[in-house]
Amino acid sequence: MAANTPSAARTRSRLRTTVRDMVLTMALIVVPILLVFWLMPANTPKTAVTPVSSADYQAMLTAARSQLPFEALSPTGLSGSWELTSDEYDPAGDTAATWHLGYLTPAGKYAEFEQISESVAQYLGAQSSDATQSGTVTVAGAQWQHYTGTTPSALKTLLFRQTGTSLEVVAGSATLAELETLAGSLRG
Repeated sequence: MAANTPSAARTRSRLRTTVRDMVLTMALIVVPILLVFWLMPANTPKTAVTPVSSADYQAMLTAARSQLPFEALSPTGLSGSWELTSDEYDPAGDTAATWHLGYLTPAGKYAEFEQISESVAQYLGAQSSDATQSGTVTVAGAQWQHYTGTTPSALKTLLFRQTGTSLEVVAGSATLAELETLAGSLRG
């Protein structure tokens, strides 16, 4: 019967008050924090890479055309939704001569164009690629060797075309249709 004494009632009342106060205090702390996170704008960029400016690209293309042992090709007529994310060249020396352009496609996938002074086997070996030839495709009247693989994941589909002293490579995680669009846009 001691549980119904006035002292026990005060203890239960105090316990309820203490728990109620603790819950109210937590709500006063957590609710404003959640509001701040909800109301703050995200500073996440649209893409993880910064696009290459047109002026930087034109300067790189001019330099590449003057120093490479082949005429560096350039895409023309791609829609504005193709974002150039990288451009670089390396004249022949200790390694093969290379001209590289990397793109974010309209579908948000990766596509690249490489022009190199080496063979398909050398290129695949340098990329640690497990791609094998799966046929040929015709793009803008030209035959390209079509390769597919799983490694590396950024280069699942590859198109190769040997022209003169250079091997042209269009590759990426993009769809075959997007890679064909890039290949068809290449001009000297």
